[in-house]
Amino acid sequence: MSGPAFVLAFVVLSAFRDVFFADALRSAPFFAVALIAFATCTAAFLLVALCERERTLRVVLTDWRAFLLMNLFTACAWLQYFQSLRFLEPAIANVLHAGLGPLTIMAMGAIGWRIVDAGRMTAIETACQAAMALCLVGLVAVALAGLSAGEGGTVALTGCAFAVGSGIAITLATLYAKRLHDQGASAAAVVATRFLGVLAAAMVALSFLPDARAAAVAPATWLALAPAAFVFMAVPIYFNQIGVKRASPLTVRVLLALGPVFLIALQTLAGGTKLSGYSLAGVAAYCAIAIAAALMRAVSARINARAVSAPAPA
Repeated sequence: MSGPAFVLAFVVLSAFRDVFFADALRSAPFFAVALIAFATCTAAFLLVALCERERTLRVVLTDWRAFLLMNLFTACAWLQYFQSLRFLEPAIANVLHAGLGPLTIMAMGAIGWRIVDAGRMTAIETACQAAMALCLVGLVAVALAGLSAGEGGTVALTGCAFAVGSGIAITLATLYAKRLHDQGASAAAVVATRFLGVLAAAMVALSFLPDARAAAVAPATWLALAPAAFVFMAVPIYFNQIGVKRASPLTVRVLLALGPVFLIALQTLAGGTKLSGYSLAGVAAYCAIAIAAALMRAVSARINARAVSAPAPA
């Protein structure tokens, strides 16, 4: 059960990350923040990967297709998610991004698209995910109708498209990372190579944005953001990658769907949550369903573990 514990640690720490970087994005250009944050993650765990007794970077680079697709989908996910925040109420964007993970894996199973063995759901878990899907559809309807704290109509539709795309893309990135782990890659090796696509996109964007480029190369910006990036991004991402390595993708995505629960709780305590009544109702329903789904997943995992460890009949 160590894998789920690491994923839950990531979920909790990510709530603090999102609160911190929400403030950072208001005071510094997006691509400058992205470059510093992901460069810090990559550099820190490249050193770890090079110092490991069993160096597994070669495993990552040998399966070049999984390596490239992991980077492609990771870059698409992060860039789309941050774009969605420009058009949507943040809570709705976060819920769509996190909640689509298990549903994406279920949809892939239904059409026979298999990247790795993602695990299976019980009937009760499937019912929870069906309720989750209805909740997400309801939140999209609230956004489109202009009943959230953000704009409705085309603006909300654009934001929802970005959030949905980010949720699907990050799930695919997780599955390709799991494939590399199954082939022997360590968590550090995957973290050290997972964000190269994001860094490339940030550097291309900065080449066209002189003000943002100036901020990205300023020592003061690095001193302000790099330590926080290590604590709030590099360490949690490493925990999550350990969880991805040790748990099934379905378990990982179900637990990651709890992210909005902790984020909204933290923002509420800090006085930073601004939700319309309709959004609050939808987010509250999502949180209840996400907690129920995580509990059902924990029960299912325990039953499966007992079945595997039970002695065979004589």
